[in-house]
Amino acid sequence: ALVVAALGRGLPDGPALVLEDPRADVADALENAGVEVHDWSRRRADPTWPACDGSFTWVGVRLPRARAEFDMLLHMAAGALAEGGELWVYGANDEGIRSVRRRLEPFFGPVQTLATGGHARLVAARRVSRGIAARCGLDAWAEAHRLDLPWGTVDWRSFPGTFAHGRLDEGTALLLDHLPPVRPGARVVDYGTGTGFLAAGVRAVCPEAAIVGLEPDGLAALAARTNVPGLEVVVGGGWGPLEGRGAWDVVVSNPPYHRGKVETLQEVDHFLAGLTTQLAPKGVARFVVQRRFPLEERARAAGLPAPERIADAGPYRVWEVRR
Repeated sequence: ALVVAALGRGLPDGPALVLEDPRADVADALENAGVEVHDWSRRRADPTWPACDGSFTWVGVRLPRARAEFDMLLHMAAGALAEGGELWVYGANDEGIRSVRRRLEPFFGPVQTLATGGHARLVAARRVSRGIAARCGLDAWAEAHRLDLPWGTVDWRSFPGTFAHGRLDEGTALLLDHLPPVRPGARVVDYGTGTGFLAAGVRAVCPEAAIVGLEPDGLAALAARTNVPGLEVVVGGGWGPLEGRGAWDVVVSNPPYHRGKVETLQEVDHFLAGLTTQLAPKGVARFVVQRRFPLEERARAAGLPAPERIADAGPYRVWEVRR
């Protein structure tokens, strides 16, 4: 609402680009005012880097959670903006919007606050010729980290903003140590595959399994396809993208429980509810969540059999549900 109100006082005079805004309010307001609008989101199945030729007069950036991801978006904006083009960055105060000034200054001119309200802020700056050059293209932002994994030491690819960027997180590591038995030919889905750790772990113990990764982040999906060669990764949130593909013999997951910076168990609830139809008869789901979550209660609410605790270490527990 803050950005839409500010647009009412002065619209871009040329093509506009909206980066990583999960809501369509800003793009809709621009389009309704007759502005040519393009947008980019890592949630796309093919998150191709936007034009890096200075063809835009205005770029809007919704402040992301991760600092490294924000740096990547600033390079996108800097490459997309014509000299003198205007950048708007907007976000909540508790997301760090008040401290972005020093990150903008290497690319842009003086930073000004255009609007505040509702515990949020909108700041703006213009692209200047003396600004540093933009790093353009996804390949420029792909990073390979040398990791010691249960099946060996490997180079593991990721992008800024992917879950557990550059490391194996503690919860996934616990589940990798307690994967369910997988028979050759079993149909396996890694729900929320991220950059592919669990899918790779299943392949290491059973190369003959038919594994599919399901992941809402298109950049994580790109990394997973490199990390697990030949892995089919379906991009999308929830179980919907797998509708019509039949039931699964094995489900493994470290399910997400954040939307932006907000922690919500709705994502875990959607995962659990989907198991009632996605698991084949005699199928098994094994997944990891933080031990503070009331998992038994939520599984019961989803209509699932009582889950069995498989492992308990630190803040994490591995659970199993069978049909």
